[in-house]
Amino acid sequence: MGGRSCPGAVPLAPIFLNLKIICQEDGPSGKVSQATMTEPAHDRFLPLFLPVQADLRAFIGAAVRDVVTREDIFQEVAMILWKKFDLYDPARPFGAWARGIAIRKILEDRRLQGRLPESCTAETLEALSHGFDADEAEASWKDREKALNHCLEQLPERSSRLIRERYHQNHSIERMAEEESLSLDAIYQILSRLRRQLRECVQRRLGLTFE
Repeated sequence: MGGRSCPGAVPLAPIFLNLKIICQEDGPSGKVSQATMTEPAHDRFLPLFLPVQADLRAFIGAAVRDVVTREDIFQEVAMILWKKFDLYDPARPFGAWARGIAIRKILEDRRLQGRLPESCTAETLEALSHGFDADEAEASWKDREKALNHCLEQLPERSSRLIRERYHQNHSIERMAEEESLSLDAIYQILSRLRRQLRECVQRRLGLTFE
């Protein structure tokens, strides 16, 4: 596609332009059609896709040895992710969703083009994907821990102290109520509010909430 773009296409970051998924060739005629996506959906797609694209390439590369074939499949998978982003469930890791689509595309290529070995089965690809799932889970936990520590640092001193006493030092609600000269219900309400604030802060840091 070279440097062509679609008329009226949503502008993309330079790194994403290189993926050649703004437009696609529509059949033998070479007619260029636009991969449509609303502005809000586009704004949500890039922050999710860019961090996982290297792993997605690695996943496809682990299953497909031929350089040209693996790049073709990667470009096709990227286009599918872009077009079907409205079907993505944000409660599910984006990388796992992307690999699921990649698996279907790899198997389709093997069936239609015969460019991949018979040993490249659905079971083999699923097992390979599970290995990536484990790596993502570890990275996700580290990201959450880092985000939580940042959010805790943003709390007022008293709020931070109450969180530490309850969840780090295992102080009882009764002890905290006595030390703060508050009722049990008041302590419960304070802790509930602080948990909600921390949860929302962590979600913002990780980009998990879409408006």
